[in-house]
Amino acid sequence: MDTLKNTLQEISRLQPSYSPQNTSEMKQRGRLIRDTLVSEIAIRKPMLQEALSEYGQDFDVEGSDGIGRKTEAPWVRFYSKSMSPTPREGYYFVIHFSRDGRFVFLTVGCGSTIWENGSLRPVPKNELAKKVQLARKQIVNVFGSLGSYEDEIHLGAKANLPKIFERATASAKRIAVDALETVNLEELLKEGALQLRSVYQMQSVGGDLTQEVQDQIAIDDVIKPSRKHNAQGFGLTGSERKAVELQAMNVASRWFLNNGYSVVDTSVTEPFDLLVQKNGVSKKVEVKGSTSHDINSIMMTSNEVALHQEEKGSTVLILVSSINLVKGDKPVCDGGTIEVLLDWQIDDWLLEPTSYRVKR
Repeated sequence: MDTLKNTLQEISRLQPSYSPQNTSEMKQRGRLIRDTLVSEIAIRKPMLQEALSEYGQDFDVEGSDGIGRKTEAPWVRFYSKSMSPTPREGYYFVIHFSRDGRFVFLTVGCGSTIWENGSLRPVPKNELAKKVQLARKQIVNVFGSLGSYEDEIHLGAKANLPKIFERATASAKRIAVDALETVNLEELLKEGALQLRSVYQMQSVGGDLTQEVQDQIAIDDVIKPSRKHNAQGFGLTGSERKAVELQAMNVASRWFLNNGYSVVDTSVTEPFDLLVQKNGVSKKVEVKGSTSHDINSIMMTSNEVALHQEEKGSTVLILVSSINLVKGDKPVCDGGTIEVLLDWQIDDWLLEPTSYRVKR
């Protein structure tokens, strides 16, 4: 058995001897986690960097067996430092061990905090489940399935933190310790890194953020560009935002054409994006597009708000979420999920000031 497999086996052998105190067994487990296993993953850095592609440029590895009191569920993770600066943030690949020492889990998971209003807060269970589901969906969209990583993760621990680890796992490969000799760990690690890369692609365009958070980041970047927002890896250039906007317009225009409307693009000259007509009735249309999975909040100019208030009930709001964006010098977009609000009532929505113009 090679050194990596032997290390995993030795850590697993010590798991049933768990104690929150720094016993001789826990000291040995700590050295194996923080030094030996971290080193074994670091040795494979070239292979993992290649799989992570652009996200492998700031590749790093770390491990923990608890701070102060020892944990039932030690771990080692590899990650992009810009996409996941701490284990509480972003997505990463992580190795877990069952409490009884019978299983090793190779997983792709996420941190359990989220950026909101300029600070980090714990992610509620339903939001954490959504983050996990978005990562899982991204992996399946890119690869067609979860591949080798379709197992459930059960660490069998009593403490709350290992249970959070389980809820924060998007994909997992369970390996019985007594079957370690039969598996190809190199290929499994590479497969996990490729899955992580696909999740980073989603994360980098804000697919895991709500539109409200995306908008607040954009406002903060303009008003206070030096402020750090902690939304790991997210940031769209002007050309990328334009590509998203154009894709939303294309999706909206196709919907109206397929439903028997004529369509005129008015986005350059009017405070609305499309003028559509059917059976002699014209409607003014506002189109909002996003890479986010969730558009329950939109940004509008004062002229746009005034238009929809004056003509409320007779205008249309089109929301196109989950637009796929490939970043680069010439960004490319496709896809998107459309929501059509005919005869939109803007008064049913809450108008909330997000910034102020302060005049002398």
